[in-house]
Amino acid sequence: MEKCSSIRHRHPPHRRRGFTLIEVMVVLVVLAVLLSVGAPSFTNLIRNNRLVSAVYDLRGSLSTARSEALAQRVFVTVCSSNDGASCSGTWEDGYIAFTDFDGDGTLDTGGGGPDDLVFLAEVTGVRDITINLAAADASGRLRFDPQGTALNNNGTFTVCDVRGAGEARALFLSNAGSARSLEDTNGDGIVNLPAAAGGGNVSCP
Repeated sequence: MEKCSSIRHRHPPHRRRGFTLIEVMVVLVVLAVLLSVGAPSFTNLIRNNRLVSAVYDLRGSLSTARSEALAQRVFVTVCSSNDGASCSGTWEDGYIAFTDFDGDGTLDTGGGGPDDLVFLAEVTGVRDITINLAAADASGRLRFDPQGTALNNNGTFTVCDVRGAGEARALFLSNAGSARSLEDTNGDGIVNLPAAAGGGNVSCP
């Protein structure tokens, strides 16, 4: 009986090859270049989203306050608040709206006070923005009457960050009580105020 001889082919051992130091350095340099180009754009995108979100939140809050005034046939006051219980602080701290039955511009809830808090808006995570209100009413408060009219205090909210007026956003509240976002109407790169607010460009502190 013949024996079958098996022929085994021997392959040279596989050599595992890693990255050389030069290759690693090249990759790191390429990544550094990409990050240096892309990081500013990404940062600006985040900042723009914060500004736009702040304006949308303000517009929604003013619309809610006006709707409450119409629904309950009462006066509603909107003001900045850093404690959620009184008109205080700055608008970037937060703001409140409340039914203002006695018209004193103060939230009277304790001791049998008749006023009710309509909403509390907390502006969180955006400490690098400022929200300024330029209004006809020097008190810095906005008031809606039972017909939804903004009482003697049409105003403009300007939302800014460290980039200044060139990237600012703005919201205008008319005497009729409607709020709208403002735009750059003359192509100079800065949002423009309507004639009712004096015209010209918005400014940042």
